[in-house]
Amino acid sequence: MDDRVIEPKDLIYYKEKLYFWIVTSFSIISYILFTFSIIGLAILAALFLFSFLLHGIAMGQIRTNAVKLSASQFPEINTKVEELCKKMKLKKVPDVYVMQSGGILNAFATRFFRKHMVIVYSEIFDLIEDGLDEELYFVLAHELAHIKRNHLGKMAFILPSMWIPGVAETYLRACEYTCDRYAAYYTGNLEASKNSLMILAIGKKLYYRTDQTEFMKQINREKGFFVWLSGILSTHPPLPKRIHEIKIYFGEPEPIILPKKKWALSAGLVLVSGIFLGGIFYEMDNIKSFLSFSNNEDLDAEALDEPSDIPPIIQAVINDDKPKVEKLAKEGQDVDEEDYTGYTAMDWAIKAKNAEMVKILLKSGADPNNETSYSMTPLMTAAENGRPEIIKILHSAGAKLNYQDTENGMTSLIYAAEGEDEKTVKVLIQLGADPKKMDYSNMTPYMHALDIGHENIAELLKPKK
Repeated sequence: MDDRVIEPKDLIYYKEKLYFWIVTSFSIISYILFTFSIIGLAILAALFLFSFLLHGIAMGQIRTNAVKLSASQFPEINTKVEELCKKMKLKKVPDVYVMQSGGILNAFATRFFRKHMVIVYSEIFDLIEDGLDEELYFVLAHELAHIKRNHLGKMAFILPSMWIPGVAETYLRACEYTCDRYAAYYTGNLEASKNSLMILAIGKKLYYRTDQTEFMKQINREKGFFVWLSGILSTHPPLPKRIHEIKIYFGEPEPIILPKKKWALSAGLVLVSGIFLGGIFYEMDNIKSFLSFSNNEDLDAEALDEPSDIPPIIQAVINDDKPKVEKLAKEGQDVDEEDYTGYTAMDWAIKAKNAEMVKILLKSGADPNNETSYSMTPLMTAAENGRPEIIKILHSAGAKLNYQDTENGMTSLIYAAEGEDEKTVKVLIQLGADPKKMDYSNMTPYMHALDIGHENIAELLKPKK
């Protein structure tokens, strides 16, 4: 690798975030249409239930038949997984299973409720028998990167767009480029990274006899409608392109891979847009009635979720049972434990405007700077929800005003700028929040407020001359 100083935030493929929001927009429109259609809502519920059951059965099969890595089961690989998780700052080490694959070279990360797992096919895991441990580490690091970037958690947001050919795949391909970069960076072995991708192309026995540069140039000669269509519908970029991206990102001489013609991209977008709009009009014809919530009490969203174990301390906070919260904390309950939604007891207390509960949790050992798996600190949650009084409490307890999350570089002031509560913005500024602090896309709180259209808040954050 070259001598550049690369930060973890720099590893994110530059199109990943853009494509995520594009794909999410498609999904949001689809969700809205399904929600306001009785037929659509029933179909959506049935699809989710069917997918949930199939996924659960598949996970059960893996957990009972595959070999799980542990301190006594392939301990050297298990230790390497733990090291990679520590480097990536993953809070929990996922379970890693090795399963018989019938000769298929593959590995994948998955999630069931909030439990992450990595499954490696035996044909890949066999690399350790050929002295190719570093190549295996690249594969493992790639799957851990999916967990680090929360690609699995985001799947629920983009699910409807996956029913439209070629839409979600653009985002998924960008995710693969990101994970390749993460894996090469954290394993620190560029050669093994390229070899791993070559192994996926031609296998373990012949990869070393293959000319990588020629393999990458090959893609320039493979043309035609079906080559283009297979690329549009694929969730993974072509292997030559993945090797090419790693080489140029980490400073190796760039091989000759010609860019695609713009007309091909335009044709693809027109095709996808046509399919999507056609689906919208079809669904509009099936709308039978609209649901009105104006005269109803707020629905308890948690009651609509699948049953799940809620940590006792979180349940106590939700019930506003202060004595029980203190008792559970004294008994050693993890005050910062997350529930299946990714929220902590502190998050729920903040959302409920329960300042007294926030004080109790802080007194019981809650970390005012704890970053959840969704890259939110208590201060960010308070800023997002417009809780100025709670912000003061958290600040007094040591919450860092200018802390930036590890995923997007967001600060509490940026979250406040995207909200609608002017007092929250004022309090943060008075306490010392830096309005010049930028996120990883180089946007300040002022720019976020302008982008959303909050003119009054933007005026508070406007740079002074």
